[in-house]
This record gives sequence, C-alpha cells and structure tokens, in this order.
Amino acid sequence: MDRHYSPLSRTMHWLGAMAVIVMLTLGFMMFFADSREVKHFSEATHIGVGFFAFLLIGWRSVLRLYQGFPEPAHTLTEKVARYLHYALLLTMLVLIVTGPLYLFTENESLSVFGWFAVSFDLRVIEWIHEPVEEVHKVLGAYILPLLLILHIGGGVRNFYKQRA
Repeated sequence: MDRHYSPLSRTMHWLGAMAVIVMLTLGFMMFFADSREVKHFSEATHIGVGFFAFLLIGWRSVLRLYQGFPEPAHTLTEKVARYLHYALLLTMLVLIVTGPLYLFTENESLSVFGWFAVSFDLRVIEWIHEPVEEVHKVLGAYILPLLLILHIGGGVRNFYKQRA
C-alpha cells in the first residue's frame, strides 16, 4: 500500500489547517475582545470563514474517513497517531455542525461576509441550542487546540524521525 498521501490530500490538509487556525484565532478574538466592535467583527468574520471551512473541512474529513489512511497502523505509536487523527477529524466535524446549529436553533442566519446568507429555521429543536453552544465552545477552546498541539508534535516527530 502507498505510504504517502496524494497531492490532493496534502493540499486539502494544508488548506484545512489554515482554515482551522483562522477559525481558532477569530474564536479566541471573540472570547478575549475588549470592545463590542472587535467582538462583533471577529464573530461576523468567524461565521463567514466558517461557511467555507464547513465546505472544506467537511469534504476533507468525510473523504479521509471514506478513503482511510495510506497504510495500516502497526506499532503503538502509529495506533495512537491514528486514533489522534480520528479524534481530530471527528472534533472538526462536530465543530462545523454545531457552529451553524448554534445559529439555526435561534432562527439566525449564517451571513457570509454580507454576500449571502444561509438560513434554516430550526426553532423546533431550540431545546438543543444551549447544549450545542457549550459543545462548540468546549471543543473549540480546549479540545481542538490540544489535539492540534499533539498533531503538530507528531508531525515534527515524524519529520525528524524520517531525517535520521
């Protein structure tokens, strides 16, 4: 079996990584904003970028889960890396679903930079709004950054291991 990811997979990985870093930065900007203007700007930008992140990360995650990984995991380290990868993909999938749900359960539109808006009136399941909001915030503020640090650490480890 091929040991490497395809050029498309590598491109999607780095585009997804950029989207995740932008989304995290905007999310933390919202949380730590000193003024309403900064909070509203970062929230609107987070939502706009989130629309495209939804498409990109959704496609990439589903494709990776469908295609699997280039080679099976044999060692304990490879198995831990594999489960970490699955946890990262699952976390991103939950985030791209809970973000829009957070808005739609209060019948708010997902405005994409004022270019267009996406709306679904999901007030019928409004009772999930608070749990969805909490899941989104906990995953985005704590779990995703931790998984990213571990993922980056594993990538750096692999880089130096292959050089040796």
